[in-house]
Amino acid sequence: MMHELFLALRYLKPRRNAVSLITLTSILGVTLGVAVLIIVMAVMTGFTGEMKKKLIETQAHFQIRNANGIAMSQLEVKSVLHELESCNSSGAPVIQSPVLVQFGPLNRRLDSQVVMFAAPPEELKKHLHLDSYIKKGELKLGKLDTDWRSQAHYAVISKDMAERWQLDTGDRFLVHSATNLTKLVKFNAGGGVELNQNASMYLPAEFTVAGIYSLGKSDFDRMVFFADLDDAAELVGLNWGDATSIYGWGADPFDQEKLLTALGDRMPGKAVIGWEEANRNFLDVLAVEKTMMFFLLIFIVLVAAFSITNTLITSIYQKTREIGLLKALGCSDGAVMRIFVLQGLLVGVIGSAAGTLLGWLIIRYRQGIINLVSRLTGQNLFPKKFYFFDALPAEIIPQDVAVIVICSIALCTIGALLPALRAARLQPAEALRYE
Repeated sequence: MMHELFLALRYLKPRRNAVSLITLTSILGVTLGVAVLIIVMAVMTGFTGEMKKKLIETQAHFQIRNANGIAMSQLEVKSVLHELESCNSSGAPVIQSPVLVQFGPLNRRLDSQVVMFAAPPEELKKHLHLDSYIKKGELKLGKLDTDWRSQAHYAVISKDMAERWQLDTGDRFLVHSATNLTKLVKFNAGGGVELNQNASMYLPAEFTVAGIYSLGKSDFDRMVFFADLDDAAELVGLNWGDATSIYGWGADPFDQEKLLTALGDRMPGKAVIGWEEANRNFLDVLAVEKTMMFFLLIFIVLVAAFSITNTLITSIYQKTREIGLLKALGCSDGAVMRIFVLQGLLVGVIGSAAGTLLGWLIIRYRQGIINLVSRLTGQNLFPKKFYFFDALPAEIIPQDVAVIVICSIALCTIGALLPALRAARLQPAEALRYE
């Protein structure tokens, strides 16, 4: 076997040059194919991992709500929190509701793509770590402490909202709840809508910006602002202490099947929904996309394997005389075949090693590369308004790299089989006829 390996290494380069251009092209094809696969797999893995992290941060480990969709009363909230404590878990009452925001000079501008998220401030600090994401101001919710007669309340908005609404800490904006707005109109049996003449007038809630946060998840930052639980209850027409759902946190968000089953058995009539179940369709799409990207991009390596086949066919024609001499000296068909199979294997190993290194380097300096290309082209390659994150996430998984490298080496070796078989079938007399 050592003799075959020596000849395979010898055949990778011609006599007069350090490296063969044909061999270099084959190795380069494998290198690029492996690098592209590693980069894409790393980005898909990083995107999925970062998305799961952000989902857990913004949605808790699980949510508990009434199965009929009705808000939970104060007694129900206390009962659910007690059950969570008995299962070594913790929870917090939450009110989430779509709202309409008025802002700008004389509050003439409107934004309907907004969700009010209300929870106790200490729970936002403890579980969502919202205080660590505050970029300006402070995490302060509830009624203003400067004027007890004022109806204004503190709120924390996102950096995206502050830019979009042109607000800063200390500025105020108005909030209308969907409940109050629907009371102003009535729906006719024929499908039309008209003003409700019997509706009573109401005043929108006034909020003062106490802090500005940036969680780094663009869809969440674009839509959600934080308010006090009692302020939100008044706005949406609930009693103090009521909640639309309970956010819960267990010991391990990735292993909570037994906990969710136990909570469901303890609380009949309540829907216990884990974060993975709540986002099942989205997570399944990410998994399918990663698998499909692998199978599509593996064709790049397959093309490189075909180039190895062409390279070896050319090499066999160039070395017909040498093959004939080897067989005339007693080299077996199997030994000749192993020489060229090993040559394809070596191309695969060298190309895979170089591709792994190239892929790692690009992933390592990906943000600098993106910024450089953006400056050269004048285009933002990773706009936040189209993606969930501020920066391109990526994570290299050793198992993924191993699968890519093994597949690449296997394809290159298989690509060498046909030329190797032809070389093994050469007859010494035929190869040396014109010598």
